[in-house]
Amino acid sequence: MIAEDSRRFEGIDADFKELANAVHQTPNVVEATNKVGLFGKLEDIQSRLSLCEKALSEYLDTKRLAFPRFDFISSADLLDILSNGTNPQQVEKHLSKLFDNMAKMQFDADEEERPAQSAVGMFSREEEYVPFSQPCECTGQVEVWLNRVLDSMRSTVRHELSEAVTSSEDRPREQWLFDCPAQVALTCTQIWWTSDVGMAFSRLEEGYDNAMKEFHRKQVSQLNTLISILIGHLTLGDRQMVMTICTIDVHARDVVAKMIAHKVENSQAFVWLSQLRHRWDEKDKHCFSNIFDAQFLYSYEYLGNTPRLVITPLTDRCYITLTQSLHLTMSGAPAGPAGTGKTETTKDLGRALGIMVYVFNCSEQMDYKVKSIQDAIRDKKQRFTVMREEVSLCPSVGIFITMNPGYAGRTELPENLKALFRRRNTALS
Repeated sequence: MIAEDSRRFEGIDADFKELANAVHQTPNVVEATNKVGLFGKLEDIQSRLSLCEKALSEYLDTKRLAFPRFDFISSADLLDILSNGTNPQQVEKHLSKLFDNMAKMQFDADEEERPAQSAVGMFSREEEYVPFSQPCECTGQVEVWLNRVLDSMRSTVRHELSEAVTSSEDRPREQWLFDCPAQVALTCTQIWWTSDVGMAFSRLEEGYDNAMKEFHRKQVSQLNTLISILIGHLTLGDRQMVMTICTIDVHARDVVAKMIAHKVENSQAFVWLSQLRHRWDEKDKHCFSNIFDAQFLYSYEYLGNTPRLVITPLTDRCYITLTQSLHLTMSGAPAGPAGTGKTETTKDLGRALGIMVYVFNCSEQMDYKVKSIQDAIRDKKQRFTVMREEVSLCPSVGIFITMNPGYAGRTELPENLKALFRRRNTALS
């Protein structure tokens, strides 16, 4: 089928070149455009070209079904990827469009010191390098080996997180955090915060009235240690990592201070349950994120060494609304004036859960049929039909619309679509 379409396109190309040469030999534009049969030939070429475009579109759709992340890149980029599929080094330039923060890969060298087709690690846009837990063979069809790269990325982040959780028990935090990727150091810090607060609650129940205050003093000491590290000489990557951990630590300190001020002594209190709490399950070797009665499996998307937003009370309320909407198999619609952080808050929640977040403009095609995705998740299906195509279902998917209506060209959502999204007003009161 592909060979047939290729021959058809070559025939169109030859006919068009023939017409172009004939026009070139007739300098007079009136004579050139009024030749007998010219209009019919152009119509025939247009008709055959439409058939080729349709066949090409159907071919690209089969590739998008095989590797769904192709849906979020242009057809031109996809064609470039497919044409260079047997040369991973040529596909590298498109990795940043397919993954959250994988800019390139490190390849093994062959006997002649040339890059082979076995990837052994990945680089972020910030030039952070993380070796794969197992080499990844980039051979065969491009959509197949990109799926292998995706699996290698996730298994590597999971492996690094498992190693960091174990090693962090033996050394002070300011030492081990420089031995692991920035994303892992930050996530592990959040895991131990959840664990330490849980231990403080347990001690409170045993009668140690100052348990939470002692932990708060420990937090202040850890934060001061990080600040002293920032004053010293650090590489750009290490400085960014420490600053990001400081940002999250400040929020963690404020949460504990608030619980002390409100004399919270029970781990079931609203102040604590409303926080996004990470924990490591030693049995399953998985990281989970909890908030109220919702639990999410960490998705292990490699995020690199990127900064995180300052967490404010409004951020906390947005997190509660958006996570509960996911838990109830709904979607979210943060609303408010431009510049209030709707999109960035949604992206930051994705980073907290280790999920890839795609941002794109909403078109007329985004209609009530998004409900088929929610219904499939609710029914725990592995495959379902959407837009007349049967596709595999990723149960962690969520759809969020960030709107600031009132501007030219922007309108309110229709009522039948609005009912599928939980609103969260981001305007400050």
